[in-house]
Amino acid sequence: MNYQTKIKFCGLTSYDDVAFANKNNIYMIGFIFVKGSSRFIKFSKAKEIISKFENDLNIVGVFVDADDEWIDLALDAGVNYIQLHGEESPERCEEIKNLFKKPIIKAIPIEKEKDLKNIEAYNDVCDYFLLDKKNKNKSGFNGGTGENFDWQIISKNKEWLNEYKPWILSGGLNINNIKEAIRLTGTKAIDVSSGIEYNPGIKSIELMELFIKKVRN
Repeated sequence: MNYQTKIKFCGLTSYDDVAFANKNNIYMIGFIFVKGSSRFIKFSKAKEIISKFENDLNIVGVFVDADDEWIDLALDAGVNYIQLHGEESPERCEEIKNLFKKPIIKAIPIEKEKDLKNIEAYNDVCDYFLLDKKNKNKSGFNGGTGENFDWQIISKNKEWLNEYKPWILSGGLNINNIKEAIRLTGTKAIDVSSGIEYNPGIKSIELMELFIKKVRN
């Protein structure tokens, strides 16, 4: 493990969370602009938090099948990366990228090995992939389940994966499994949300601190 593994804290909802992440050189900070999520944040609150920092944060807005107007409101709040976590087609991703001129992170839900192949269709229109656990419940969102997928899928396809855009490992990561996740997958970037919470939607400074130590130890 080394300091080079980039960390993305996702689903932050308070100034204190973001200030802590900023102080600890967290690479990306994610705000969830998805109504119904326990980590949903209003545009006005996100804007208020972001305004207290001087352009030194990589702020990711997370969306699920959002329209242009909704994404535009987030960009107005200060978001500089767009994460698409729904059923957005490659054509829709390209449309969003051309319209807003921001880097696109496309979430790819993984359950079986064949799911990984979905990145092929998106490689030309996205800048990063976020590999997350597929939600088997049709009415739920992919990701945010606190569960991980089988990391052997990545372990077996490392060389193939490296031919595509950079990817971020997500899904059920926490202080107990993060070292194993990095060892098995060789990931250079990780995304954590529920793994730094004791209660859904409320981040714990203690867990954030422990998580950083485990990754950078």
